[in-house]
Amino acid sequence: MSRRMSGPLVGWSLVLGKTLFTLVGVLLMVGCSHRAQELAANGARDTTLAQNAAAIAPSAPPLTYEQRQGKYFYDRYCLVCHGDKGAGDGFNAFNLDPKPHSFADSSYFAAISDASLEQVIELGGRGVNKSVLMPSYGATLNGRDISYVVACLRTFAQSVNPSQ
Repeated sequence: MSRRMSGPLVGWSLVLGKTLFTLVGVLLMVGCSHRAQELAANGARDTTLAQNAAAIAPSAPPLTYEQRQGKYFYDRYCLVCHGDKGAGDGFNAFNLDPKPHSFADSSYFAAISDASLEQVIELGGRGVNKSVLMPSYGATLNGRDISYVVACLRTFAQSVNPSQ
């Protein structure tokens, strides 16, 4: 047995429901319209900034496959201490003594062989008589992946001093 509601309460609830539905629709349209105008204005400004930045800053050469793979591992394991640009200024660097070395120091970095860098990454600081705060990644990364990280590290010095 179904029981139907009748009377003025049903009429008011239908009117109220339709009114709320219409009001929400209008608010969404106004909000979306305003957001579209804002995005269009910001998009034009962003394009201008991007064009100006491209004219001012020299473009970096695209990364090789090995460098891109190394950047993935660098971002995952090294960035917290060594920083986004390899300058030894990651967000955890202020907790460390001694501070992480800068990979952007091209004069120091050019004197280190790839094999030495791979050894430091594999064995950690303790394994090569450096800072014990540098963890070893030999159990985490295989030899190929460690060589990819070294390829990535070499890009930091090149981006600071393109003559090398």
